[in-house]
Amino acid sequence: MRVEEPGAAKRAPPAAVGDPYTQMTPRFGRLARAFAERFFANFRFEASDVERLRELEQRGAVVYVMRYSSRLDYFLFNWLFLGSGIRLSVFANGIRFFYYRPVGEALGLVARRIGEMLSAGLLIRRRRATGRARAVVSTGQSMFLFLRTDKIRSRLLTRRGAVRTGHSELDHLREVVDACFEDSTQVFLVPLVLFWRRGARPQRRMLNVLYGAARPTDSWKVLSFLWNYRGMAVSVGTPIDLAEFVTERRAEGAVRIVRSVRRVLLIFLRREERPVEGTPLPTLLRTEEVVLREAGVREAIDETAATTRRSVGRVEARARRILRRIAAYPSPLVLAILDLGVSRIFSRLFEKIEIHGIERVIQAAKHHPLVLVPSHRSHFDYLMLSWVFYERHLVPPLVAAGENLSFWPLGAIFRRGGAFFLRRSFEGDRLYSSIFRSYVQQLLKDGVTQEFFIEGTRSRTGKTLPPRLGMLGMILQAYARGVRRDAYIVPIHFTYERLVEERSMTDERRGASKARESLLGLFRARKLLAQRSGTAVVRFGEPISLADTIGSDRAVFVGSDASDALARRRVTERLGTLICRRINQLATAGRTQVVAAVLLAAPGRGIRREDLIPPVRELCELLALLGVELSQTLAEDLQQDLAGSLLLLEGAGLIHRTRDREGEIIHFEEVDRDVLDYYRQGLTPVLALPSTLALALSREEKEVRDRASEWLELLRLEYFPPETAEREASFAAALEHFRERGWIEESNDGVLLPVRDGWRWLDLLTAQVRPALRAYEATFEAVEMAHGTAGRDAILASAHQVVQRSLLLGETRFPEASNRSTFSNAVDWLVLEGMLEVDEETRQPGARVRPGPRWGQLSVTRERVAEALRTR
Repeated sequence: MRVEEPGAAKRAPPAAVGDPYTQMTPRFGRLARAFAERFFANFRFEASDVERLRELEQRGAVVYVMRYSSRLDYFLFNWLFLGSGIRLSVFANGIRFFYYRPVGEALGLVARRIGEMLSAGLLIRRRRATGRARAVVSTGQSMFLFLRTDKIRSRLLTRRGAVRTGHSELDHLREVVDACFEDSTQVFLVPLVLFWRRGARPQRRMLNVLYGAARPTDSWKVLSFLWNYRGMAVSVGTPIDLAEFVTERRAEGAVRIVRSVRRVLLIFLRREERPVEGTPLPTLLRTEEVVLREAGVREAIDETAATTRRSVGRVEARARRILRRIAAYPSPLVLAILDLGVSRIFSRLFEKIEIHGIERVIQAAKHHPLVLVPSHRSHFDYLMLSWVFYERHLVPPLVAAGENLSFWPLGAIFRRGGAFFLRRSFEGDRLYSSIFRSYVQQLLKDGVTQEFFIEGTRSRTGKTLPPRLGMLGMILQAYARGVRRDAYIVPIHFTYERLVEERSMTDERRGASKARESLLGLFRARKLLAQRSGTAVVRFGEPISLADTIGSDRAVFVGSDASDALARRRVTERLGTLICRRINQLATAGRTQVVAAVLLAAPGRGIRREDLIPPVRELCELLALLGVELSQTLAEDLQQDLAGSLLLLEGAGLIHRTRDREGEIIHFEEVDRDVLDYYRQGLTPVLALPSTLALALSREEKEVRDRASEWLELLRLEYFPPETAEREASFAAALEHFRERGWIEESNDGVLLPVRDGWRWLDLLTAQVRPALRAYEATFEAVEMAHGTAGRDAILASAHQVVQRSLLLGETRFPEASNRSTFSNAVDWLVLEGMLEVDEETRQPGARVRPGPRWGQLSVTRERVAEALRTR
């Protein structure tokens, strides 16, 4: 493709202003054009960047700033500017560019240069070049400013020559600043960054050259480009209004302002580079040296040597083996190969992958390290997140993975792809825990993007599990020790319209043993990868600043007494709950989630198609009111009467169609109820707010809100409801929606009453939380039958029997209420409320509970739950 700039000749700068030897050309020579068409044709500016740059051109002069001088970079931007209709640069320091022009023009400029040198001398030429930058910005043109123009050969200069070169580079910036300082010229500085490869760079100088981290000469630059051009990306930084910058600092004087501007530009450039280049990856030996010399690790080594009566050297050798089993060793080559394989799998598996909110993550990564905390539904979670980062030229995270995934051969591949491994439990092994803690601390100190799953394991129920606080506590402790001024926790939610592991997950929910990961299991999974799984949605939340969140509590993480330990746990629990709440708020309404919610709310196992569509639309409208985004495929399918949704579910074998004289019936088999409930649970945390309101009706509005809040507090370990202010706002919006829809009315004495036609829609809502309430009631009954003293597993088994009995007697119609995870949360809630107490972690195998100080409240709470369930 040949790119011609419309009206380029008209836009050409006046000869007195532009430098013909360095300015961009509106026409390339034959060889240059052929090279550009071969290698540059697929590169484009983002449309938003083009619009922004054109706007700046209308307002004044534009100075594009890059860290290193490079003819190849300048050549690429010349091509991009032509293709985007952006004003061409008329001057650039540190390079010559005239030989990229057509041959005749280039030879003419060579002859002109020789003549100037003979007539005026080289010194005059230098003086003219020195004043060129000010002339360019004074006339409102565009130019390039390279902050560093030194190459390898410049290192051979004498000390005086190096100083002179540095002053020369600063002179051009001084001219630009002087134009603003003395003439109030409108100038905008725009940082530009080119990224020549993807993935973090290793700490090896030769590989750094090949992967674009160093740019010593034009020859090496071309070699680097040819090696990496397919993975190249262009980043346009945030413009700096130089006139405003100078005005704010005018009292400092021009000399100090020049140095301040240069410092700010270097900071801007580094921030633009940080999300893509990341931190240079240390070698294995360097990692061992840093981690094993940390004070806590040294104490653990000495203590282990003393207690096991082994030499310190033998214990150190064991510590090195432990670290090597833990640490990740990411390889750019392996990442590139994985990207090819994963991209192919995803293109076959998913109709579409939607990504939302990653822009705010990129901005956060420019300032402080990221700790990604996604929901955990599938083994594809960590693959997809790393793939999303890699495809967008961001350094993929190092992922905390369970040691069960380190099996051969995937363990070695995952480690090279960025996985570091941890045991399920560190209990009783201080050496292991201290090494792992030191490793995590070093990652944070180095500014490495980390990822861990706060739920600890994949959810078998579809809802977010209570937070496991071990990894989060290590992050907080490392931050509190001052290794970083700040770090961002980024909540992330994955929504799958179909889960590849849906059958195995629901089998495990019913009590089947978890299959051990192995190479044989990998081959068996190949047939699953042949199925189409609809849309996957990755939604990034607002980053949570540790500096803002921890605040004055930072001191408790460096204390050693019992009160500090209790305070640490309280702070960690508070942040863990906040993260889980934010994850739930990022849920996306997909086709399977919404249809499953409606199907499971029906009185039977089927519903007529014409009766399915209206409640789906109503549910989508309510979800949108509560801030839940619809997937693009669902939004499109609503215009087609759910044709795509039904095809997706039918293809998965989750629904069936039957026709009679009155039309089509959509129904499901009882064996598939748990799978449908799995998908529904992705939306239940949001629907819990209007659902509890619907349960609490037939009272005055304030009492309705108070009673709904009681149910949400009861179910807080299930759904992590919002805090009071946000909750009240959602209540108000939902009640107003009920009124507008005509589902409720207010009596003369202020009581909110359901109307006859409103029950259909209110029943749809209450059905979303009734299974959880029934599970809690069954757990409370099981605890009462045991008189509050029993083993945890016995209580869960008894609660299951209670639900099964009520199903036989027709007292409930929700088999999904028999859910071990929900029973466990109910026991934990009783412990938190003081109705039960336990001497150890309640989820530990064999944990036994006994009546707590508020044991007497259990019967009252159980009756309140029963009352809610008796509501129509």
